[in-house]
Amino acid sequence: MKVKWRKATSQEIEAFEFLNELRDSGVTNMFGATPYIERELGHGRAESMKLLALWMKVYNEQGDYETIPV
Repeated sequence: MKVKWRKATSQEIEAFEFLNELRDSGVTNMFGATPYIERELGHGRAESMKLLALWMKVYNEQGDYETIPV
């Protein structure tokens, strides 16, 4: 099955970069990152959970998030 890709939104890129920094800081286990997204980026709980799940799916150490799989 061929993977389809799409351009990441600026909101997604901002969240992914924040999550990379949060992960590197070691402040929290990433499964508990939702409240950090809510507080730092101002998203509601549902949107924060969605962004965290997507980040977990596409995480890479290089921080290359211009395109992400659909």
